[in-house]
Amino acid sequence: MANRARWVMKYEKGLVDILLENNNSHYRTPTGWRMEGWRKIVTDFNMRYPEAKFSKMQIQEHETQLKKDYKFIKLILQRDGVSWDQSASMIRGTDEIWDEIIEDMPKARKYQNKSFTLLDSLEQLFDGPIAEGGQNSPQNIVGNVDEGGNNMSTAPDMSVRPSGTINANFDETWNSISLLPQTALGPQGIENLDTLQNHTEDALGLQQHGADRRPQRADEQPQSSSCVEPQRDRRKKRKVTDIQQRKVTDIQQIMETYLNFRMKQARVKEQKVKEADQFTISSCIKAMNTMSDVSDEIKILASDVFKDAENREIFLSYEPRLRTLWLKREVSKQLTSAY
Repeated sequence: MANRARWVMKYEKGLVDILLENNNSHYRTPTGWRMEGWRKIVTDFNMRYPEAKFSKMQIQEHETQLKKDYKFIKLILQRDGVSWDQSASMIRGTDEIWDEIIEDMPKARKYQNKSFTLLDSLEQLFDGPIAEGGQNSPQNIVGNVDEGGNNMSTAPDMSVRPSGTINANFDETWNSISLLPQTALGPQGIENLDTLQNHTEDALGLQQHGADRRPQRADEQPQSSSCVEPQRDRRKKRKVTDIQQRKVTDIQQIMETYLNFRMKQARVKEQKVKEADQFTISSCIKAMNTMSDVSDEIKILASDVFKDAENREIFLSYEPRLRTLWLKREVSKQLTSAY
């Protein structure tokens, strides 16, 4: 998108309010917002702020940026000698402590003297519970995408599995993830991202709920809530839960990286399409027909010059008085090379 969204505080606070209003299991899962949730969020936002005219992608990207800001601030607050000034909504620390923080995390510099009034609301949104919804929830979610500086020249490596113990559901999960490269953007461009995001939710859903799929044996008696579980079993369950959570986190990181790559690729493709529409052969011929100082013979021969995309862009970028000189030179070069 050529124009960046201008997120003033009114829009930021409004977006966070709308996210909190829709923060229930009907619109959101532990792994991200559902497609229906994003549609509701975008509709609510544009109804509340019609003058903003933000697209779905712009709103998604800013939600991701708010999440990154929140996590970074929480990370800084874990450092020794750092405190949170509730009245000023700022991080407080001595210059020496800030120097150490910035040396370890250069991106922390922008938070040194910056007020962040949304911290409490974002804590409730990103670290708080998701309210239970009262409707049957669809199974399509949109994975979060961010504006990080991922390398556009190479797609993220999807062949390497996350490390850690592999349970019975992991192969099934990874097979779902392996479908993602097959959903690369087609001729429709950005619209195909919904398909990509659906595969993301399917893969994450398998891993998130993998621990709940063991059927109860016929001879197994349901456990009484009054029974005290042995300490060894409790430790074993905690260990399994921790392993599963780490694997879910690994998969989420891979999904976010891959989706971010595809979003960037979509924007580059969209820009190329716009440029191609601007510098067409018909546009060049139309401009050339207004040039009275160009002979009909040169106009006919110029059609070969305009077959090259770079020539079309150069021709239309020149001032009208310079186009004649450039066109005659290019036609002359073609005639010379022909002989």
